[in-house]
Amino acid sequence: MKAAEEEARLRGCVYAQVDTASFQARPFYEKLGYFVRFQLEEYPRVHQRFYLTKTL
Repeated sequence: MKAAEEEARLRGCVYAQVDTASFQARPFYEKLGYFVRFQLEEYPRVHQRFYLTKTL
């Protein structure tokens, strides 16, 4: 992730966006400084989908 974020900075990106399901990597992204901006409930039935962003 650090390498991808650095490459994005070099290319002039200001923000990064990722998405993950509730049973996957939300804590991982939050430890890297990402914040939940949007959440879908019952995705697809009993889980949630999280969309996270970070200012680079």
